[in-house]
Amino acid sequence: MRRVEGTQNPAAVYQLLSLDVQTGQVKDTREISAFGSLKVFATNDAHVIISGRTVVRLTPDLKDAGSFDYHARGNKHGNVENISPDGSTLGNATSPGLELVDARTLTATTLTDRPIVATGVSSKAVVSDSPWWIQDYPKEKSFVTLTDDKGQHLIFHGDCGGRPQFLSDDRVLTASCKIARILDTEGKILKTITTNDPISFAGVSQNGKRFALQVASFSDTHSVKHERFVVYSVDSGVPVMEVAPDKPGDEQSWAALSPDGSMIVVGSPLNLTLYRLP
Repeated sequence: MRRVEGTQNPAAVYQLLSLDVQTGQVKDTREISAFGSLKVFATNDAHVIISGRTVVRLTPDLKDAGSFDYHARGNKHGNVENISPDGSTLGNATSPGLELVDARTLTATTLTDRPIVATGVSSKAVVSDSPWWIQDYPKEKSFVTLTDDKGQHLIFHGDCGGRPQFLSDDRVLTASCKIARILDTEGKILKTITTNDPISFAGVSQNGKRFALQVASFSDTHSVKHERFVVYSVDSGVPVMEVAPDKPGDEQSWAALSPDGSMIVVGSPLNLTLYRLP
């Protein structure tokens, strides 16, 4: 990423790379300008969604394959920040409210007009960590709200929950402090995972079979001292494998699982390592 100076609001130019999975060689490149950060999502039909001031859909070789107009539906605001684990659906925050956007056709359907800050989306719902429920549970510190076409439902409250994420349409993960919980969409705790160091969500395979957690220790300045990524089975909650980057990131290294959960890539923009999982 580089910055283009000379204007009142200098733009950032991001370079996208398309890599060969077998060799790691760069196959295609493309530059995209933005006035803020970009988010990159993988769809379930081997395309890429780039979300910044605009939303574009790209082919695997980074050619244009469609765009999403925030204002086409009369919205003054829009911000695509999430994609469902299966790669089918984007979440567009309309401030207030949220739309679910088909990742293939880029057509949008309003889910709710109520104020919401989604931390994760599925193909039919969103989850958030909003503290709206604190008046009902004044001693609790963490809440997970699920919003679907039937309304908003509190599915978890406790002392530590973090930013909830979907693992599939019917599984939700809360991971923070030193504990992770897998919930169903009714709020029943299906699996509990505890660690000796703080954890956070690091990715899920599109088939919903495996997910990854970052397990890290931090210095007094909040930079990462030690970091590892543990891949778990969604069904059993049992660890499959753990890997550690050669050099920890400032806060969290990049990590992503392949669609079938057979591989994980970990690293930084300067050094990515692909691991095959058992």
